[in-house]
Amino acid sequence: MNASNTQSSINCDTPVTIIVKRRPKPSLITEFENIMTGTTQDAMKFEGHLGANIIRPLKENDFYRIVFKFDSMRNYIAWENSDVRRKWMEKYAEVEQGEQEIEVLSGLETWFTLAGEEVLVPPKKYKMFIVTWLSIFCLSVLLNQILKPILGQQNEIAQIAIMSLVMVALMTYVLMPIISKILSRWLYCNKK
Repeated sequence: MNASNTQSSINCDTPVTIIVKRRPKPSLITEFENIMTGTTQDAMKFEGHLGANIIRPLKENDFYRIVFKFDSMRNYIAWENSDVRRKWMEKYAEVEQGEQEIEVLSGLETWFTLAGEEVLVPPKKYKMFIVTWLSIFCLSVLLNQILKPILGQQNEIAQIAIMSLVMVALMTYVLMPIISKILSRWLYCNKK
C-alpha cells in the first residue's frame, strides 16, 4: 500500500498506526538492527509518538516489521518529513534489500493490531464488532456509575460529550490494547 495515498485519505487529527516492512541484507543484519533501533529511538522523541514494536522475522531472510503509533496523522507526517528521518533512510539504503513497504492504519482496525503477530491482518469484522460492543457496553455502565454523580445536573449534551470523550480515550489507550492481547487467540483464529 502506498503511504502517501493512505495519508491523503486520513484526517490530520486521526490517530494512526504505521506498519513498516523492511528486509536486511543477510550480511548486514547487525548494522540493520542498530539503524532500526536508532530510528525508533529518534521517532519516540517526536511529538505525538505513542510507542513502537519491532517484530523480528521468524524465518531467515524475511521481513522485519516495525509497528509504531502516532496520536495524529499531522504528527506522523512531521516525523516522516523530518531531516532526522531522512538521515536514517539514507543509512537504511546501505543495509537493506529492496524497498520498504508502509501501511498506515486508522480507525477501528488500529484497536486490533497486536505486536508479535506474523501476519498483521485485522480480525474478522464480526469478532471486532463483538469485542467492541462488549467493551463499550461494560465501559458505558461503569462510566455512568462513576461520572453521573460527578456531572450532576449539567446539560445532557455536555454529559454525553464528556462521557464519550472519556470512553474513547479509555478504549483507545487502555482497554482495547489489553482486551486485544487477552482475546488474541480467538480474535486471530481463522477457523471461526
